[in-house]
Amino acid sequence: MRTLLSVLLVATLAAACDKPAPASAEPDATIPSGSASASTPSPAASAEADASVAAKPTGKTVETPAGIASEVGDEIKLARKTIYPPECPAGGKDGCAKVKAIRASMEGIKILRHFDGPGGPKSILLLQATTAGNACNGGPLFFVRVAKDAPPQYSDVFDYCGGPDPMVGAMPDKILINVPAHAPNRGTGTIPAKNMEYDIATGALQAAAPATGKKKR
Repeated sequence: MRTLLSVLLVATLAAACDKPAPASAEPDATIPSGSASASTPSPAASAEADASVAAKPTGKTVETPAGIASEVGDEIKLARKTIYPPECPAGGKDGCAKVKAIRASMEGIKILRHFDGPGGPKSILLLQATTAGNACNGGPLFFVRVAKDAPPQYSDVFDYCGGPDPMVGAMPDKILINVPAHAPNRGTGTIPAKNMEYDIATGALQAAAPATGKKKR
């Protein structure tokens, strides 16, 4: 009797071992690797990276009291904010509006010079608009006065389209711009000399007073 029970127990254990393991209720899920997830940046991160690349200076830069002024493509940025073309109040007729109107015919811009002013060292920028065509050899000039925690102030526009390069000179109280008399790009005749001065204290750009010489005795 004991021998028969032993045989039955061995047979039962052998049958249990021969049964296949039950199938998994769900197939194995594919687990994304951490490296693949980390290598794919989010849309926000991509946009931020693109903006950072786009904001890199492409031309001249100047350190001012209000931050770095730089040529970035066809814009001028100050502390990463665009100051040309400017954002001006609607319906304005001041310097800002006149500077903004330049953009319609002049697609380029460059930092020509910089000067000390009321806002501190290098706080006055002289900018010149340019065009890719041959309508003008040069372009209009204007001043932008910058200061920390204050909006930029734009002067009137010095209308210039060609001829000799403007001569710019700084004095303690004003900045002078002079274009000598010259022949036009097309046609005949002579274009009169043009002289204007920028008042450093007030930011006004106006025709320069005629030079007065001392009478000889």
